[in-house]
Amino acid sequence: MSQLQSNEIKVPDSPATLGRHETPEPVPAPPTEVIVGAGGNPLILGLPIFAVGALALGMVLIGFMPATALGAIVPIVLFATGLYLAVVTVWAAVLGQTMVAGITGTFSGFWLSLAGLLLGLQHNWYGIAAADAAKTQELFFIAWGCLFVFLLVPCLRLPAVYPAVVGLVVAACAIAAASAHLGNANLLKVSGYIILVLAFLGFYAFVNVGLTAMGAKRPFPPLGRPLVS
Repeated sequence: MSQLQSNEIKVPDSPATLGRHETPEPVPAPPTEVIVGAGGNPLILGLPIFAVGALALGMVLIGFMPATALGAIVPIVLFATGLYLAVVTVWAAVLGQTMVAGITGTFSGFWLSLAGLLLGLQHNWYGIAAADAAKTQELFFIAWGCLFVFLLVPCLRLPAVYPAVVGLVVAACAIAAASAHLGNANLLKVSGYIILVLAFLGFYAFVNVGLTAMGAKRPFPPLGRPLVS
């Protein structure tokens, strides 16, 4: 039986059956793949979300709101700047942009921990006595300031605006630590003004990145040449 099936003779279609064949349906094309991390510039999100957090912090430190209302910036630094800088870090890492991921990840940690510090001190989550609150803030700014000093070194090979931002962060952390150590509110205001300057630089760089993303041949404003080649 199997031999008969293998040697089966095919009879040509008769004129009566030729018109009965159905036209085969076209094979659907495979779905288009969505490649994660196929392109883009993570700084298009990282720069403005950093700048808005710095703007809010600077405004509070210079006295726009009472010092007792520092918690007012938590929604911005926690749910916007800290969170979305973490998203930018993942985006940059997927693209293989190691330095960008390192910088944005570092700043994400700073903003998230700042929110944790403010919330923790306000609600006494960490069991820190009121008398030790200033020392806690001093420790926070010293620790982060030291990290940013070392981050500044590789940033010197980036366009000048980026090491300028990191350098201002170092200065702001140092002055904020001195303010906490000495109990001098005027020093905290100085730190706030410095933070406002770096917020401006963040928006400044964002305009350049945004125009570049839109295909501008000569993006403006210029970011400056690297300080170290």
